[in-house]
Amino acid sequence: MIETLIPLVPILPLLGALVLGLFGKKIQAVLGEAWTGILGCTTPALAAVIAYGSFFELIGRPETQRVVVLKLASWITVADFQVEWAFRFDPLSALMLMIITGIGTLIHIYSIGYMHGDAGVWRFFAYINLFLAAMLMLVLGDNLLIMFLGWEGVGLCSYLLIGFWFTNSDYAYAGRKAFIVNRIGDLGFLTGMFILVYLSAMNFDLVTLSFGELGSRMEVFSQYRIWGMPALEVAAVAFFIGAMGKSAQIPLYVWLPDAMAGPTPVSALIHAATMVTAGVYMIGRMYFMYSLAPHALEFVAIIAAITCFFSATIGMAQYDIKKVLAYSTVSQLGYMFLAMGTGAYSAGIFHLLTHAAFKASLFMGSGAVIIALHHEQDMRKMGGLIKKMPLTGWSFVAATLAIMGFPLTSGFFSKDEILEKAFEHAPALWVLAFAAAGITSFYMWRLVFMTFFGTYRGDHHTWDHCHEQPKRTTFPVAILAVAALTLGFLNIPDFLGGHYNFSHYLSPVVVDLEGHVRAGELLLEVEKAAEAEPEGSKVEWALMIGSVLWTLFTAALAYFFYLANPAKREALMAKFLPQQIFKVLHNKYFVDEFYDWALIRPLTRLFRFLASFDRLVIDGAVNLAGYLSRGVAMLAGLLDKGVVDGTVNELAWFSQTAGKGFSLMQSGKIQVLVASALLLFVGVFALLIFYV
Repeated sequence: MIETLIPLVPILPLLGALVLGLFGKKIQAVLGEAWTGILGCTTPALAAVIAYGSFFELIGRPETQRVVVLKLASWITVADFQVEWAFRFDPLSALMLMIITGIGTLIHIYSIGYMHGDAGVWRFFAYINLFLAAMLMLVLGDNLLIMFLGWEGVGLCSYLLIGFWFTNSDYAYAGRKAFIVNRIGDLGFLTGMFILVYLSAMNFDLVTLSFGELGSRMEVFSQYRIWGMPALEVAAVAFFIGAMGKSAQIPLYVWLPDAMAGPTPVSALIHAATMVTAGVYMIGRMYFMYSLAPHALEFVAIIAAITCFFSATIGMAQYDIKKVLAYSTVSQLGYMFLAMGTGAYSAGIFHLLTHAAFKASLFMGSGAVIIALHHEQDMRKMGGLIKKMPLTGWSFVAATLAIMGFPLTSGFFSKDEILEKAFEHAPALWVLAFAAAGITSFYMWRLVFMTFFGTYRGDHHTWDHCHEQPKRTTFPVAILAVAALTLGFLNIPDFLGGHYNFSHYLSPVVVDLEGHVRAGELLLEVEKAAEAEPEGSKVEWALMIGSVLWTLFTAALAYFFYLANPAKREALMAKFLPQQIFKVLHNKYFVDEFYDWALIRPLTRLFRFLASFDRLVIDGAVNLAGYLSRGVAMLAGLLDKGVVDGTVNELAWFSQTAGKGFSLMQSGKIQVLVASALLLFVGVFALLIFYV
């Protein structure tokens, strides 16, 4: 089944995108909007059936047979550089396929209700099908070039979907911003890929860029240096720069909050199942390179911890419900990369899985609220909505319990494991991640209390017409909320009685840096003695209990400020968070303004100067040369016409006149002959007088 059907997983949504892109407008006009949505949902649903069936077949095989490489066709053959169309289906890509197709299908179903009444429904489903196809290509590719093809594909689709309502100039600007920022990161990805191509060509007869071959060549690559630095360190940092763009890490995170300009299903898809997870997946897929690049891992961990804390503080001061969730995504991605930077690759990928469930539920729940309130997104104009939208509200509460790390929810198992690994490897970074965990709990419960509890603060007309959305909208939200509560049991840690954890599932393709700690700038291997295990368990218990108490405390703070004392909220918040600090957080540390001042305006002035230089100097010189050429040509024309042609014409006239005169002497008339003889006589006589 795997060998036969897996290639269909990306092909099916790609086929849906082609059909809807070419004929969707006619289909919607003839059959109606509903059939357009059904067609848009069919191809990802079929892909999901294949993905889940293939997963169960894969785990039924022995561990040594869980890596399947499907070579479909030759793609590029240039001398020793040979790239094939090949897909890799293994525990990592199987997991990603289930996330993408499963959550992607639920988001497609949700979109039928959310996009109802939009004239461009056919275009929306064409784009979102293409988005899924590109992401599936990215995770299935057996080599870096196919991965990069999918990498660029999701970048293109994000531009198309974020700016879907392109008649709104702000939305169109957000789409362009996402596209440009991601191109900056993509330059890093390309640089890393070129370094690996160069190292392969230097040492081996064949360059394929397949992950299997790259993994076996890393020991050779580790002996080389580029720009005075270890080549693998440079390549690993370059690839991570690509991940900074795709997965919104500092300083290339600024596009993701603006991605809220697109329809809410797009936000759910980008933030949960597709684009932003690409960077985390890339590091997991290339763990063999990062494990030999400790400085690069340190860089990843530092950037991740800063991003985690930085974006969480911004989220606590936003009023737009989708912006809060957007900064939450940036923060949670920081947790994933923190795990990757500490070598806990399986922990990072597991948090990717749990985050996909609870964040998709949260985004789609927020979309249901926005529709019910006639596209109102300001939480200050909400409140008490759980009375009107109980299923959406309680699903939102369940997903919030997961993201805060409430005991036995999915976030409890995934995020606490990352905090434990961070404490073990880099306590300073653990402090930032631990603080961010509490802040996350605070701003998420702030969102819940302001939106679903208390009294409604909007207009009465909207409240009277507010109601629960149809099942096609609420059904996916509820399913993902249940998943957010239960997925954590797939990775119960050993000290809580777990025996088959997530790292064991990934072990055929991803191996954690187990038994290693950071000491200065080196990775020193440590042998864990059996007698040290009880003390280690005590540390794990202490970290877990401390994390739970911290998040419960900040949740209680949110309750105290936003639900128990709504009348005194502003005064209480002023004591807890001074207005000046709140203003800085609300304005996102003025990072966009700083970029505008430090980069965009100077570059704009430079480009305008270059445009003026081109127009006045380059074009001026070319135009001057043209004018001079035309002037010289006109002068030459006048000279040719007035002097050369005039002289020639005068000579011709004289010759013609003389010829006519002399021709009269040959007429044969006697009188003419006599006159001619007389003239001859006069001429001879004149000559004799002149010379004698």
